Amino acid sequence: MAAAVAIVVLLCAVVGGIGWYFAGVAIQVDHSSEYPHTIVAIGNGTVTLPRDAATERSGTWALAWENGRALLGPVVGGNDEQVVRGVESVVEGALVKGTPATIDHWVYDGDPKRALGLDFQNVRYPSEAGLMPAWLIPGTTPKSTWVIGVHGRNADKAETFRAMRAVHGTGLPMLAIAYRNDAGAPPSSDGKNHLGDTEWHDVVSAVGYARAHGATGVVLYGWSMGGAMAMTTLRKDPSFIRGVVLDSPAMDWNATLDKQGDARHLPGFLVGAAKRILEWRIDIDLSDFDQRPYAPKLRTPVLLFTADDDATVANGPAYTFARTAPPGMVTHIRTPGDHTESWNVDPAAYENALAAFLKKVA
Repeated sequence: MAAAVAIVVLLCAVVGGIGWYFAGVAIQVDHSSEYPHTIVAIGNGTVTLPRDAATERSGTWALAWENGRALLGPVVGGNDEQVVRGVESVVEGALVKGTPATIDHWVYDGDPKRALGLDFQNVRYPSEAGLMPAWLIPGTTPKSTWVIGVHGRNADKAETFRAMRAVHGTGLPMLAIAYRNDAGAPPSSDGKNHLGDTEWHDVVSAVGYARAHGATGVVLYGWSMGGAMAMTTLRKDPSFIRGVVLDSPAMDWNATLDKQGDARHLPGFLVGAAKRILEWRIDIDLSDFDQRPYAPKLRTPVLLFTADDDATVANGPAYTFARTAPPGMVTHIRTPGDHTESWNVDPAAYENALAAFLKKVA
């Protein structure tokens, strides 16, 4: 009997420990950079990289390394082990053989002027966690619909660069926001990521800032966890929201955590334990972030981009949301690519769809 009790206690400790660790990964604030590739060779306007799904993918990408960045062109050669890509320009630093690097789907870096040539203002909007930094790209007039860009978990405002030219082309102002726990922004009280459960309050504060500065309505534009925050804001008060754009949104945290558990080869009971621990650690009800039950009640137009090869969030809930919303309320565009890479695989098609949607709802 004593041995059986000891085994049960040990198993509970193991399950609890793994669950605690997995939950901790989900709520960890981490702004570090990783450089998983090594530059094999350079020359004649090209760079040679190890071949994998990221380095060989067609589309618009940057190659980033510590203190450097280059805009990549198409694949122009290679073999089974290596891929050779054109280099359109070296934005910063120098390409050097042997340098650790990464394929960057954000493409751009710096600020809107440096990255895209767009005039902007550094502004701060008040929130319950403190003054939050944001970029304001002026439109034709402030007395119009504003687009509020909300980046994803552990990302930053640079994630919104890819949408800026298309938004600016419509004449609408764009406010790209930082929120609690971002680099350069006030932290949350516990220093943890709450998967949007508290962060959405910062979106509400940004909407208030836009309204106080002339906005007659807003379009919320969320990437990944930013999509969960945008949808929560819409559900709480849709009155000032003219439309929502979602790019690879986390439409159900339970499904996404199950997906992440599968990717780590964790059995279901361990993932279930981790989810309960996560709910306890940050006082969240994960079921509140399942957007599917809200779909039939949707009255605000939504433009939804999903990437078929998304390895980060579960796409199934987004598909169900689009299918069960009232006819015409969701424009769903499926693309190739991984998480938040719909723009990268075809920037022109993405921007045309975005501009058409904004003109319709603004």
